[in-house]
Amino acid sequence: MTREKKNATKKNTTQRRDLKSPAGRPAPESSGTGTAIGAALCLIIPGALLVWLVVVGIDVTVRELGDVLGPEGTPGTATVLSCEQTGSGKNRRYDCEADFVFDDRSKEPIVIDTVPDVEVGEVFPAVLTPEGDRVVPAGARGAWRVILPFSAIPFTFALVAFLTALLTRSKKAIIWTGAVLVPFTVVMVMGIVIGT
Repeated sequence: MTREKKNATKKNTTQRRDLKSPAGRPAPESSGTGTAIGAALCLIIPGALLVWLVVVGIDVTVRELGDVLGPEGTPGTATVLSCEQTGSGKNRRYDCEADFVFDDRSKEPIVIDTVPDVEVGEVFPAVLTPEGDRVVPAGARGAWRVILPFSAIPFTFALVAFLTALLTRSKKAIIWTGAVLVPFTVVMVMGIVIGT
């Protein structure tokens, strides 16, 4: 074997050794910018969607609470006259109408749409929405009806975190996520009981 071939063989062996870690395993590849961008997008996109959901939820909740508790709605008393089921299966819903008597007796009573979770003959304090298209329950019942869907978001996150902690069998995680889940569960139960 000539001296040039020996040197070439020696270089190849040295290069192969350089690619391996001291233990003889291949050296880990360095993560590129593509991996970093992918990881960032995996955090940014769901984060942005969550922020959007929270902002929209707060906006809708504040406006509806303004109808129920604030000066925007016109107060009165609603008596449910009828509830008709429309659609079937997943598309099933109830259209209910109520006789609405204004607290201001100078105004004539009207028959108008109301919320679907009422029973025929039920009488409850209500407010006419500023749009004038329906009446909704007033006071605590109305407030809980508005808050309940919005409170379902953090409850869902807390429940998923708790179930994940149960699957990982981490005692600390179970305790902390359980401590977060309990108040949200209480709020959800109160909302269902008072809001319906």
